[in-house]
Amino acid sequence: MIKNIKYKPAIFFIFLNMLIIGFCESMKGVFVSQFKQIFEISDSSIGFMFSISVFGYIISTYAGGILCSRFGQKKILIFSTMIIGVSYLIMSIAPTFTILLISVFITNIGTGLQAISVNSISPILFVTYGTILINLTHFFYGFGVSISQKFSGYMILKNYTFRDIFFINSGLMLVSILFIIFIKFPRVEPITIQLNIYKTLKNKLVLLFIFAQGLYVFSEIGFLNWFVNFAQTSYDFTIDKATHYSAIFFLVFTLGRLTGGFVVHRLGIKRSMITYLSMSLILFWSGYLFKSNFIILISLSGFFFSIIFPTTITMIGETFKENTSYIMGLILSFVSIINMLMNSLMGILSSSLSPYIAFSLIPIALSLSLLFYANIFKKIETL
Repeated sequence: MIKNIKYKPAIFFIFLNMLIIGFCESMKGVFVSQFKQIFEISDSSIGFMFSISVFGYIISTYAGGILCSRFGQKKILIFSTMIIGVSYLIMSIAPTFTILLISVFITNIGTGLQAISVNSISPILFVTYGTILINLTHFFYGFGVSISQKFSGYMILKNYTFRDIFFINSGLMLVSILFIIFIKFPRVEPITIQLNIYKTLKNKLVLLFIFAQGLYVFSEIGFLNWFVNFAQTSYDFTIDKATHYSAIFFLVFTLGRLTGGFVVHRLGIKRSMITYLSMSLILFWSGYLFKSNFIILISLSGFFFSIIFPTTITMIGETFKENTSYIMGLILSFVSIINMLMNSLMGILSSSLSPYIAFSLIPIALSLSLLFYANIFKKIETL
């Protein structure tokens, strides 16, 4: 298999970069209690922070599709990595919550540019074994997330603060930049995009992808952002115990991505997606409804979350052959809007009702996502 793959250094860099991004960017949820204590803010303010971060992601994923088409993915990767590194440095010295919000906003501009760069270069890099390699790409992201959950929980127990950790993260971004400068990427000819958002959004498949992926992404990011807070406030878990269950979720999530590409390659996209989404729903709802004694079921559902996002990226690439970067950027921008609104709603419900009730938004969104994916498969029978 390896012998048939071109641009091996670029692919290995993408794997390494996704690991670093996953490790660094997934820590904010673990530090929620520190943010609330240090800046004296409520859950609704935390919800606003997650929403403003997604707003930065929205802007950059839409612009990123255009920028990648004009300047190439390598230049955008270098630029976005610099932005993320600087934002982590600002975060590490933020004296007020407002400065923290600004740094989080800047971070997500960088990560949005990274996401569209990686996702739009993947169909070019992964001409052979596409579903396997794109799932492996996101496996490394999940692996980074899994490591970060336990690592950051351990560091908190050792009396390190978010300032210390994000200062370290800024150094990791510098290492990533040094790698990418010397890596050769496939040459992508610049093209001029005819911007027509309204025409693109009239395509029913585009809308179905937006809602299906948007609701799923909220389920995944909502877990990452809110699970530790949910476990601490609903069940009086310690930070160590809460991050333990969070780490299990992302460990099995990572294992799912390691094996998921082979499953999709063998069973096909439709059967794999419906099976994995259905199993994730059964486990998540069971773990939620049966409360703390069965919370491990929520963690185990992570295995079946694993293939949904990367396989959807493959589906978009196969469905929209022209202006792929632009359409993917547009879809991801609206996906992020849904994620932003749902995270904001979760913060409001957590403050006004309870974190337990608010957390039900995750399995509800996952249920609706399954319905939208089922409609996509009705319209694209070849997947």
